[in-house]
Order: sequence, then structure tokens, then C-alpha cells
Amino acid sequence: AECRRAQIDMFDSRQTVSVVAYPARNFTTEIIQLDGKASPTSELGKAAGADAALNGSYFNMREVEPITFTLSDGEVVNRGTMHNSPLSNGVVAARGRKGNRVEVFPCDSTDYARIARRYRQALVAGPMLVHEGREQRYDTEDVIFTRRHPRTVVGTRPDGRVVLLVIDGRFKEQAAGTTVAETAYIARQLGLTEALNLDGGGSSSLWTRQEGVLNHPTDNRRYDHEGERSVPNGIVVLKR
Repeated sequence: AECRRAQIDMFDSRQTVSVVAYPARNFTTEIIQLDGKASPTSELGKAAGADAALNGSYFNMREVEPITFTLSDGEVVNRGTMHNSPLSNGVVAARGRKGNRVEVFPCDSTDYARIARRYRQALVAGPMLVHEGREQRYDTEDVIFTRRHPRTVVGTRPDGRVVLLVIDGRFKEQAAGTTVAETAYIARQLGLTEALNLDGGGSSSLWTRQEGVLNHPTDNRRYDHEGERSVPNGIVVLKR
């Protein structure tokens, strides 16, 4: 597995990007969801004995209730309430008992039953950023798409590597954040042919066992590694 963090100037702004890349065949990729609770992404990773962890999909912050379809270890743990929205138009899914075949692809609510039969792990989110090597475009003025925010992305490369990506934001001088279109551009520059946007903003967090929290979560409003938000689900990666 590779672990990188870089600060770069692009889109007439300063960006801070954190990346973990790993060959899916050598690792187990799991979706972890806490029952009625929330935890920082780093704690999700530590509790699972993982090598890396990424925050998951959207949730109702008041009840800490996930709102997108979630499949964990072969069980549907959330059926999802966001039907046919651009924020639920894709899925990251892992097949096989070892969870070592990871796919990212477009979906809608009519696909959930098939996904539950075919995969052991699945997490719906959106929007899809890259599909079949092409950046996806959305004709919307919704501020979720057009304003710069911290972003969380999961994607795949043609060589079978999975990429976990967090783009920091809300710190103008160090990390401006990106729009959905800018996020798709960065995903494509990282070689992703399939890429899915996950829950961003204050939820964005990428952790590894060796380095700790790689990015700069924003919930404490300081540009450090301490401001993680508690989330109800996430993606954890374990060396097989």
C-alpha cells in the first residue's frame, strides 16, 4: 500500500490532498457500520484492526442515522432513504468472502437487491465522479456541487488498485477545497477510471495505522489532524 500527502497549487487555489492506494487482491475491504452510534474514522479503523480507514456515506446528523444503502458482511444494515438522487447514484462494493475484489460503479435503488445478492460489502453514495475513464458532468447550481468543500473519494484504477482520497478544505491559505467538477478532475489525474464521491465537509477523514490521521479534518476549525467528526460508517482496509 502507498500513502501520500501533498500540497499543490491548482484551480487558482492551494489544495492539500491525502491518498492511500492499495492492490485490492492483497487486502480485505470492508464496510463498517455502527448500530445507532458514531465514532471518528480513526477509531473505526483501530477497532477493526485495520491498516487504513476512510469515512463513509451520508447520514442524518441529529439521529446519526445513515441515509444511503449499506451492506456489511453480507447483511443489509441500511436500506437507504435517498432514492434516485445524484448523491446516491453510485456504489463501492466488495465481492468474495475475503472482500478482495473491489468495484465502483453507477447504481440506483432498483439495483440494491442485485447488489445484496452479488456482493458482501457495499456502500451507496454520490455523485459518481468518473465512469469508464470519463469525468461525469452535472448540470446543477446546487451548492453541494458548485462550492468548494472538503471531499472524500473512493475509486479504482485499471491495474486493480483501490484509491482512498481526501481533499482538505475550509482553510483558504492551506486547503481551499474543491467543487464536484474539480474533485472529478483530481480523481482522473490520479488515474482513476471509476470514482465515487462520499460524504465530505466535516466528515472527511483518512486514517492509516502507521501515520494516524493523514488529512486535516475541519470540525475543530483548526488546520491540524485533531478535528475528526464522529460518523456512523466507513470503509476499512485490512492486510490479508
